[in-house]
Amino acid sequence: MAEKIKLITAGKLDKVGLNKIGKSFLITVGGAAIGFVADLLNVIDFGGYQNLAIVALPFIANVLYKWLGTYESK
Repeated sequence: MAEKIKLITAGKLDKVGLNKIGKSFLITVGGAAIGFVADLLNVIDFGGYQNLAIVALPFIANVLYKWLGTYESK
């Protein structure tokens, strides 16, 4: 039997959408926190690349989350 697809129109969110936004936010905060703690403890010095690191660290955290985790793809 074919799986029914629920269409969510622009300007609306359902529970699944809110969960995805929440997960993305937590991953972003986690990536930023890792960068902050690493800089605070002098583990890494971003120097002139600090603004780039602020943008890249959440992306890297999300890639690691997907690469190391298990998820379904349809």
